[in-house]
Amino acid sequence: MRVTSSLRFLFALIVTAAVVLPPTAARAAPPSDVKPVRVVVLVDESGSLKEQDVRRERAAAQLIALSELSPQSQVAVLGFGSSNGPGQSAVDIVCPLTGVETVQDRESLNPCVEKLRLRGAAEGNDTDHAAALVQALKIMSEPDDQQRAKIVFLLTDGVLDVGDSPQYGPDARTRNRTAEAQIKQSLGDAKKDQVQIWPLGFGAADKAALDTFAAGGWTKPCGDQKTATPTARVVANSADVERSLLEAFAYARCAGIEESVTDSLDSGATIDLHVNIPIIATDGSIVVVKRDPRVKVAYFDPEGDQVPKQGEMKESAFQAAGEAGPVESLRIRNPLPGRWRVQLTSPPQVSRQDVSATVVWQGALRAWITLDNPRPARGARVDVRLGLQTRSGEITDPAALEGLRFSARMSGDGFEEQPVELGDSGQGADRTRGDGVASGQIVIPATATGALSFVGEVSGPGVAGDVRPYATRIAVATEPLRASVQLPPAVVEPGGEITGVIGITNDAGPTQLDLRLVDVPGTVSLSAQRVQAPSGTSEQRFALRVGPGAGASRVSGSVQVLGPAGQPVGGGFVDVEVRPPTPLWQRALWALLIILLILAAALVVWWVKRQKERRIADPSELTLHLFDRPGEPYVSRLQAPLGGGPEFTFEIGEGHLIPTHRTGYAVRRGQGRAVLVRDPSGRELEPLFPGRPIALPGGMFLGVDDRRAGGGDNGQAAYGSPRPQPAEPNQSRTQRPMPGDDLL
Repeated sequence: MRVTSSLRFLFALIVTAAVVLPPTAARAAPPSDVKPVRVVVLVDESGSLKEQDVRRERAAAQLIALSELSPQSQVAVLGFGSSNGPGQSAVDIVCPLTGVETVQDRESLNPCVEKLRLRGAAEGNDTDHAAALVQALKIMSEPDDQQRAKIVFLLTDGVLDVGDSPQYGPDARTRNRTAEAQIKQSLGDAKKDQVQIWPLGFGAADKAALDTFAAGGWTKPCGDQKTATPTARVVANSADVERSLLEAFAYARCAGIEESVTDSLDSGATIDLHVNIPIIATDGSIVVVKRDPRVKVAYFDPEGDQVPKQGEMKESAFQAAGEAGPVESLRIRNPLPGRWRVQLTSPPQVSRQDVSATVVWQGALRAWITLDNPRPARGARVDVRLGLQTRSGEITDPAALEGLRFSARMSGDGFEEQPVELGDSGQGADRTRGDGVASGQIVIPATATGALSFVGEVSGPGVAGDVRPYATRIAVATEPLRASVQLPPAVVEPGGEITGVIGITNDAGPTQLDLRLVDVPGTVSLSAQRVQAPSGTSEQRFALRVGPGAGASRVSGSVQVLGPAGQPVGGGFVDVEVRPPTPLWQRALWALLIILLILAAALVVWWVKRQKERRIADPSELTLHLFDRPGEPYVSRLQAPLGGGPEFTFEIGEGHLIPTHRTGYAVRRGQGRAVLVRDPSGRELEPLFPGRPIALPGGMFLGVDDRRAGGGDNGQAAYGSPRPQPAEPNQSRTQRPMPGDDLL
C-alpha cells in the first residue's frame, strides 16, 4: 500500500530533531560538530491498528528519511507484526541501517519506508513487541566507531499479542507471559547499553504499556534534564503527531525546540512564517511541513537576505532535504541568530492547506574557567569565573542564558571537595552577569598542602554541556617571584587596545616573565609575550590588542604571568566589550560636529573679545571743551555721540565745537586715561588727559572730561561754567544758544 504525500511529512519531523543535536550532556562533542546518533524506528504493522494509524506511521517514517541528520548519523526502519506460522517473520527490516551523509543518502530511504503496510492474517498480523525490541537492540550492538547515541522510536498501539506465535510456548497465556519476560529482559539490556526508548501511541493505545517501555530503557541521556527523560506519548491526529515527534526527537538528543508556527496557505498564494533561532544555537534545523510537494519554500535570515539551500553564506553552511516531498528541512551550521522568515508559495492548482515551521537546535558549547590568582596561597580569597562560548564567540544576550546552569567545585590535597558558589550578586548558581560568565569567590583552606583543582561545568536544556578543569598548586609563603595583573574593564572597537599593568615582586635575581592569554578568542592578542622582572618591586606595562577583524562580542578570560620554569606566578581577568566599528558616515558627522563646536567656541571668544574691545574703545563718556586760554571758562562743549564707533570727528567753526562727518579733528581713546586727537591734516597731537588742555593749531585749547575716569558730570567739576556771552539786543543771555552745547 502506498502512502499519500500529505501524510509522509510526519516521521521526517522526528529525524529532524535527531540530526541536529547531540544526545548526551555528560561531555560535549567538539564545538565544531554535534554528536551523531543511531536511530531505529519500530513501526507496528499489526491488525489491531486501523488503516489510518498505519498511514500515520508510514508518514512518520518518511519524516525520518527526509529530515536533517548529522552526516555521521545512521537510521534503520523496521516493520513488525508477528510470526504465527511457516513463511512468516515477526520483523521486517524495511530499511537496513543506513548512513545519511548526503541529501541523496537521506532521500534514498523514502522508497523503502513505503514498504510499511497493514499486515493481513496470512502475514502474521498480531503484535510482537518482544521480537521487535530484540531486533532493534541487535542493530544497536553492531560495531560503532563514532560512539553514536542510541535511540529507539516505537510506533504502536501498545497492546502485546503473541497468542498465536508458537515460539513463545504451548498456549496463548503462556506465550504472552513469555514475551513479557523477554521484553523485560530486553529493557534491562537497553538500560545497560544506554539505549533510549521513546514510544508513540496510535489508535486505542495502551498508555500504561507504553510507559513501561519508556521507563525500561536508558532514562538519563541528558543528565538531570527532566524534559529529556523518555516518556510515552499518545497522539490523536496528524497535528499531534508532528509536534510529538519533533519534541521526542529533540529531547532524545538533548536539543532545544522552539514553538511551532502554523498558518493556512491558499491556492496560488504566498505567506511568511517567522521562527526564531536563539543565539546559543550552534546548529539548527528549520522543519517545514508543507504537505503538498508542489509548494515552494524559501528561507531568509534575520538580516533579510535569502540563504542558499546548499552551500555557504555569512560563515554559515546550509543543506536542505525533502524539497520534492511534503516535508522539507534546512539544516544550518553556525546559524545567524534571530528571527528567520520562511516563505511558502503555492501554485494555483494546489488547494488550501495548513502549513507549519519549527526550529530544532543544539548548542555545542565550550566552557572555560579561570582564576584571578593562578597560584593562590593558603587562606587567600580567590575569584573564580566560569563562562561559555559558541563557535562565533561569547554570548551577550541574557535571555539566551535562561535555563543554563553554571557550577564549579574546588578540591585538592589536604581538604575535602568544596562547591564554589557562582552567581550574580549572590542570586544563585543559575544566574550570571548576563554575558555568559558566572563568578564567585572561595577561600583556599588553611589545610591545603599541594595540588589544587577547580572544575567548572555548564549544562542546560538544548546544549551539550561542557566540563572544564583548572589545575594548579598552592603557593608557598616564601615564593621569590610574585606578580599581579591590573587590566580594567573596557569598551573598544576593532583595532583598539587596552593598557594593563603587571605588578612584580622579585626577591631573586633579574629574570624574564612570559605572558599568555587563557580562554581568550584569537582575535585578541598581547602587545608583548615577555616582560622584564628586575630584582625588587617593579611595574611593567602591556597592551591587550583587539584585531581589526574582530566582531562585536564580550571578551572574557584571563592573562597569566609565567615564571622562568613555566609555572604561573600571577594573573588577572580580561573583561572587554568589543563594539561594532563606528560607520564612516558617523565618524564624518562627529568630525563635522567637532569642527562646528570649535568654530562656535572661537566665534564666542571673538565676540566676547570684540565686545570688550568695543567697551574699552567706546568714547561716549568723553566730553570735549574748547578754551581761548587755559584757566578760563570754556567757550564751547561737545559730548561724544552714542553708538558712533570708537572714533568721532568734529570741526571748529566760529569758536564752537561742531560734530561733523566730514574731514576734521578725530578723537579716540588711547591707553589708560589718554585721549588721542588727530588734526584735519592727519597729524597726531599730544595725548589729551582730563584736566590738562592741549593747544590746537588755531591758537585755541582743547580739554576733555571722562566720566569713566571719575570726571564730573559733563565736565562741570573740571572746567566749571561756560564763559558768559554778550547778550544780543532785545534778547536775554539765556535765550542765546551756543553751537555745540548740550549735544548728548
